[in-house]
Amino acid sequence: MIQKKIAACLLIGLMLLAMSSCTRNEMPVKQSTSKTKLDHLIIKEVFYVGHYWYRDVRAWGMKNMNQMYNDDQYITIFNPTDEVKYLDGLALCVNAIDPSKAIQFAPKDDFVNRYYGASGISYFPGKGNDYPVKPGQTIIVAKYAIDHKASFEAELEGEDLSMYGGLNAFLDLSKADFEWTNINYDPGQKNNPNVPDMCAILTSTDASGNIGPSYDFSRVSESNGIALIKLPWTPEEFKKNYAETKDSKGYLHYITVTSSAHGDFYAIEVPLECVIDCITICPRRMFQMRPSKLDRGYNAVTDNSFSGLKQSDYPISSGLALVRKWDGKKFVDDNNTTADFEVKVASLSRKDEKGNPIK
Repeated sequence: MIQKKIAACLLIGLMLLAMSSCTRNEMPVKQSTSKTKLDHLIIKEVFYVGHYWYRDVRAWGMKNMNQMYNDDQYITIFNPTDEVKYLDGLALCVNAIDPSKAIQFAPKDDFVNRYYGASGISYFPGKGNDYPVKPGQTIIVAKYAIDHKASFEAELEGEDLSMYGGLNAFLDLSKADFEWTNINYDPGQKNNPNVPDMCAILTSTDASGNIGPSYDFSRVSESNGIALIKLPWTPEEFKKNYAETKDSKGYLHYITVTSSAHGDFYAIEVPLECVIDCITICPRRMFQMRPSKLDRGYNAVTDNSFSGLKQSDYPISSGLALVRKWDGKKFVDDNNTTADFEVKVASLSRKDEKGNPIK
């Protein structure tokens, strides 16, 4: 009898252990198989680090200095389903939390397990069915949909281009499907007027008629969370109701941080059920906290902060991207950036004469 009781207790313990290993922050651990079918759009690739370049000044008795160019950033969105999806009503957003920094929230302000807290959102244009994504189609969303090599060389007009190295790797994104910059308020003045632009969730116009964005998706940093979401409200509704008042909670919240090393910030509340897919980018040796319970992992093209790298090491990570893994039958989607993505040469890299990617 005693042995049976002991066996029963061990069995219950093993069951509880198995249950706890399958759940974290009240979210079941997703483990796909080769037979698992995806039913939503996915973030397929994120290229954010850019390319290194240099000017050869050794003939003048000076040392060459590597620099980085990252205006050729892009994100690709893929439709792995067997039905047409639409970008209308969808948006890209960046999380308000930097995963390389540990934050201590004031009571009730920790949103990580309650909603996706965004610091910037830019949405795709369209009235409902204007921008279809066919099964198996990849959509390219560029920071600037231009030929970056040609643009950079044009800025060097009059100079000896043979003195410059690395420029041949700069991407040609002139055939991208969208730009997340907007020609009406592009600070870099590189926006391609022939490519549809995403729009900031909130804009304002000054007395001179100049349009300025607020809380927009402006760039991909080396440490942030990115999500593809379905807008929980229209841009018009957001503009009318985003601010907190005595009578309304609003969509934009002031987040109080109690840790002395970090200041307070604002976060836009995006319901977790509106997040279609997300990725967490963070240098692998610098990860401190998860920006959302929807992602159990993180990844990056570098181990440490890019700002801390030696200039001589720039070429190592230049041209690398986070690319979603393929298991032989489908793309992996286990809600875990560590397991779902791998570091590879950017798929849109230029090719040399032999067809090899120029990195």
